[in-house]
Amino acid sequence: MGVRVKLSRISSVVAAAAIAPAVLFASPAVADTATSPASSAPDTAPDAKPDTQGNAKADENNRFAILKIIDKSKPGSRVYEAAQAAMNGSPEDRVRFLDEGYELAQFADDMIRTAQISSIGGKGVQREARKALMKGTHEALRQFLEVGQYQARDEDNSVEITSMLVTAKPGSVLYDAIQEALDGSPEDRTRFLEVGQHAARETDDRIRVTRIAMTGGPHVKEAAKKALRSGKAEDIRHFLDVGQYEARKLDEAEAAKAKDKDKNDGNAKGGQESKDEQGAKDGKDSKNGKAIDGDEQKRDGAKEPKESNGTTGVQPAVATSSTGSSDVQLASTGAGSTTPWVIGGSAVALTAGAGLMLTARRRASSEN
Repeated sequence: MGVRVKLSRISSVVAAAAIAPAVLFASPAVADTATSPASSAPDTAPDAKPDTQGNAKADENNRFAILKIIDKSKPGSRVYEAAQAAMNGSPEDRVRFLDEGYELAQFADDMIRTAQISSIGGKGVQREARKALMKGTHEALRQFLEVGQYQARDEDNSVEITSMLVTAKPGSVLYDAIQEALDGSPEDRTRFLEVGQHAARETDDRIRVTRIAMTGGPHVKEAAKKALRSGKAEDIRHFLDVGQYEARKLDEAEAAKAKDKDKNDGNAKGGQESKDEQGAKDGKDSKNGKAIDGDEQKRDGAKEPKESNGTTGVQPAVATSSTGSSDVQLASTGAGSTTPWVIGGSAVALTAGAGLMLTARRRASSEN
């Protein structure tokens, strides 16, 4: 008797399995973490034919067959619960379970399992699971569980890996690992998604940190070295996302401070130089002023005798040098080097003449 005929006998099992498509279409699609066909053996119905002889020996054989099914079944599954019920039932219950109950329970478990795989699978897995569920046969479900889900999963993995090429930089470790995974086997693609991509990204991050440290300032270098020494992927990522920018701000602040200091030092130096220049200029002006004052004093000294001569009405004799030197010509060039002697001689002569005149007048007066 086929599966379709048996479904009409246990409507409760069919009702339980019927909710599986609703679970399928309402669940989100995420990466499937199920193992590949090479490491996962599909569920298969054991060759459990009931012993229908109806004697104690036959019932013992049926019990033994059901115990083997329980040992292979997952606790909580339909098969497990139905087998336990048969073991606790009558000999007829055990015969009925082995005859039709086990296959029906397995069909219900396969439907639920298909729905669960689809709920965590990609678009390809969901598509193939939906096809198997809509066919409604145990053969379609077994084909999906044993073959179809793995083929669809590899299709989804290839699409996901290919999408990484959009952001991966050519020549990076991640880019090369993506190419190798796409050129490899389904197992290579699964391994890349589970492990390889993360290792490649960490390597690329370390290379980026090293390059930033080579061109950064003191604080950037120190932060980069600290992240690399820790060896933790989260520390490397924190430096790239946050740490490098915080360290760069510190370097920029110190550079601006040093620039201001250099500017202030330059202004102070320039002020000192201006002060020195002004002092030198003042000294020069003072020196020149002294020289000018000396010349003016000389000219004033030369003018005073002339004015004095004007008050007495006596013109001093002007000595003319045979050499024609201009320094002895008082009227034309001012006082020369002999001016004091000339002035002194004139004064003596005037005094002597006045004395002689006074003496002569006294003698004349005494004689009269």
